[in-house]
Amino acid sequence: MPGLLAISGLFLVLLIPSARPESAVLRFQGQTEFVVNESSRAIVRLVVERVGDPINVTALVLLQGEDTGDFEATTAAAFLLSSESSKTIFIAVKDDDLPEADETFVFNLRLQSSSNGVTVGTPNIATITILSNDNAFGIISFNSTSLITVEEPKGRNQYVPLTLIREKGTYGTVTVNFEISGGPNPASEDLSPDRGNLTIPPGRAVVVFSVLIQDDKVPEDDEIFTVQLTGVAGGALLNPNNTSVQIKIFRNDAPVRFSQPSLAVPENAGIINLTVTRGRTDDGFLIGSDDREVSVAYTIVTGNGAASATLLEDFVDLQAKRMVIFHPGVHETVLHISIVDDGVPEIAESFQLVLLEETLLGDAVLVSPSFVQVTIEPNDKPYGVLSISSPPPTQPIIINEDTTVRFEGITIVRNGGTHGLVSVNWTITRNSTDRTPVTSDLFPAFGTLRFTEGQMIAILPLNITQDSLPEEAEAFLLRLIPGSVLGGAEVDEPMEVSGTILLVVGQVRMSRL
Repeated sequence: MPGLLAISGLFLVLLIPSARPESAVLRFQGQTEFVVNESSRAIVRLVVERVGDPINVTALVLLQGEDTGDFEATTAAAFLLSSESSKTIFIAVKDDDLPEADETFVFNLRLQSSSNGVTVGTPNIATITILSNDNAFGIISFNSTSLITVEEPKGRNQYVPLTLIREKGTYGTVTVNFEISGGPNPASEDLSPDRGNLTIPPGRAVVVFSVLIQDDKVPEDDEIFTVQLTGVAGGALLNPNNTSVQIKIFRNDAPVRFSQPSLAVPENAGIINLTVTRGRTDDGFLIGSDDREVSVAYTIVTGNGAASATLLEDFVDLQAKRMVIFHPGVHETVLHISIVDDGVPEIAESFQLVLLEETLLGDAVLVSPSFVQVTIEPNDKPYGVLSISSPPPTQPIIINEDTTVRFEGITIVRNGGTHGLVSVNWTITRNSTDRTPVTSDLFPAFGTLRFTEGQMIAILPLNITQDSLPEEAEAFLLRLIPGSVLGGAEVDEPMEVSGTILLVVGQVRMSRL
């Protein structure tokens, strides 16, 4: 009987099939790549699924690499019952207030332990990218917005340093644009550059750039310019409260000049005043600085010609030193020149006083007119006074027609000065009721008498007509015509307009009319 039971048991064992080992695959289901902002509300949902036999299994999701503190937890676990095919794991982003560029993190799917034929399949990696946050590329501003005051340099370069700060993050390369405005003159006339851009490399939190203050030699009052940050590229932002700074250039380059470019004075003017101004426009308004002393030397320029005045003979400089000095707050100074009345016939003579730019000291610039020309007007009849010198006015001219062919007894004299070329017209008319042309007895009947430079006497020649006709004495009138004078001379008695000469031709002498 026992043998039968043993055989029966063996038969049953042979009839029952052998047990199959269970197997399953664990993997991520659905989305595995995520891009989120850093926020306490940012939560990533990862779905873990089991494919295969319903086996109880524990899945782990682990952060790969170093824990940077960007997630509330770097490890998550999900227990799947045999009755469950998937489970959702939540990964919360941590808002840490640290400036950060874009960061990508990798989470791996793992099994808690080896279990009953369960393996990890694919996809088993999930990536989470947290976008740049907390101003990772920085907030750009000036380090100070206080007014910067400077003086315009004289003959040298002067730079004003301006500092930009990059607060928060310093990731990446950032480019900042700026522009300078204000005035009233264009910024490019006083500052360089007046616009441009600055590059801030990664990791740099402070950058200093300089603006050149130019010596433009232009009279100016106080000027205020604004340096404005106009834009930024590279992910950074501008701080709206500190994007501009002002630069004030104090008034400068007071104009120094003569008050007038020329002056004409008579020889008897005595002492004349020549005014030099500091800090006045053409319209007389004040401009430029006047709080310090300014000085400039001058020279006197004369020529060698007749039209040039001679120092000490025609004029005298009454200054002890040829220097113009403006004390603080003073805008005018006067130079005194004495004009010498020498009683010598002279044409117009001139001289110049010239301010010397290379001697200018102080905050000033020379502008036009930087010289003044003084002209002493013609004096003491420099071109002469023309009159008939001979014969004497009380003695008539007697010409014997029978013995005289050419008469040269009339002399015109030039009294006073003999400067320049002068001329005067003359006419001869009959001093009677006779209507016969003058040229029937003498010629020419009219003409022009000329005097060269320095000439004092001129002869007026007359030709006598030899007609062999018996005639009574004939009277003629010679006249210099005052209105015809050229060259600046004058005509005076005797023989101006009403002067007459009696000419007697033939054997009969007639008395003066």
